[in-house]
Order: sequence, then structure tokens, then C-alpha cells
Amino acid sequence: MVAKIEHKLRSECPIACALDVIGDHWSLLVIRNLMFLGIHEYKDMLKMEEQISSSILTNRLMRLQRDGLIASLPHPESRRRKLYYLTAKGIDLIYMMTELVVWSNKHMGDWVNIPKHKKELIEQDPDRLIQITLEELDAWERQFIPEKSV
Repeated sequence: MVAKIEHKLRSECPIACALDVIGDHWSLLVIRNLMFLGIHEYKDMLKMEEQISSSILTNRLMRLQRDGLIASLPHPESRRRKLYYLTAKGIDLIYMMTELVVWSNKHMGDWVNIPKHKKELIEQDPDRLIQITLEELDAWERQFIPEKSV
């Protein structure tokens, strides 16, 4: 098996370097779960319709943490469980993620399922969708991250 060589070791292209961090669809789906769906637990991510395997999910969560896009904290109900959340670096992907949704809605509308209220925002005011999502992320952080509630 050939070892993966990261683009940043052989290219200064910003797209190639970004793909080293978020270039597989599982990583983007984990980010989607945290960003748009409010899914913060491992067990709930395993239940998603894409059917990610536990080993791949574990790997992606570790990689995203290593790369500083997500972090975790102990679950308030059980120290054995964790809550995952986006860091500021991960939240900065909201613009790219929203554009992917806009593109998919435009070019793959027959195949994608977007909740009606979000579909209207995507088609009429994507910036408002971003604003609402950022507010939801902030509210979650104030609820679960002690230093954010101050």
C-alpha cells in the first residue's frame, strides 16, 4: 500500500493544501453534522443515512481534532461520552459549506433533500442562512462550553 503524501509537502497550491485537511467526504459530513444538523455525539453520527463505519468515524474525528477543526469535551451526562464541536477554524468553513449546498441545490435539486425553510434561505438569502447557523452554533457553545457562557 502506498503511503499518502500530503500536498503541502510538494505543492503550495491553497486548494491542494486544503484538500489535505478536508478532502474526503467523510470529514465534510462530520463537519456538516456539527455545523448544520446539530449532531454532536459519536453515536448519533453513526446513525446518519450515509452509514459511516465506526472505524472511519473514529479516524475522521481524530484527524479533524488533530488539524484543529473540531474539539471535544466530556458529555455532561456521562464522562464516558464526548460532545464534539467546531473550533473557530472549523466554523470558518461555513462559507464554503454553504456554497456547496447552494451549488448542490442548483445543479442536483432532484437528488438532494433540503428542509423547506432552509431551501428557501439557500435560494433567496444564503447569507441569512449563514447568520442563523452561526447564531445556533454560538448558542450551543454557550450552553455546553463553560468558558463560552461567561
